[in-house]
Amino acid sequence: MHKKKVVFLDRDGTINVDSGFVCRREDWEWIPGAREGMKKLQEAGFLLAVVTNQSGIGHGLYAETDMRKLHKYMEGELARAGVKLTAVFYCPHRRDGNCGCRKPATGMIEQAERLLGPIDYGQSWVIGDKIADMEMGKNRGMKTALIRSRYWQESDIDKQPDVVVDSLLEVAERIVNQ
Repeated sequence: MHKKKVVFLDRDGTINVDSGFVCRREDWEWIPGAREGMKKLQEAGFLLAVVTNQSGIGHGLYAETDMRKLHKYMEGELARAGVKLTAVFYCPHRRDGNCGCRKPATGMIEQAERLLGPIDYGQSWVIGDKIADMEMGKNRGMKTALIRSRYWQESDIDKQPDVVVDSLLEVAERIVNQ
């Protein structure tokens, strides 16, 4: 069976501005170049899947239905830009919960493999702005890109990502041009 190349994308801080518990359309703000970066990756033959921790659901800050509506909006806007998301996976559990899906655990990637079939982990990527994103990718043998953010300093990272960049567009260009 043919193994698929997938780019697993964090949501908040990677695709949209992370303003804290983004759950409504009116709070959504695209990061400049994110849609263009996703399109480049798609055109290079990657499937695109969003993997996002959404602890606001577990903390009762917003409902799962609100998040689903926001994801429908995101998918619609991406479709208008010529980008098709293969799937959106999320962990609704609290940060202090003990689940197998909250990054850096690999539960969302396992969900993706059940949906998509075999994944070529050696050719796949995880792109995010938090160390947990990078660790999730490393835990499955994938390449990782860490977008600079307020959540970490390069000197604090034990495991190093394959690429450190300023944006999704920058990493997409590096991946496509390598």
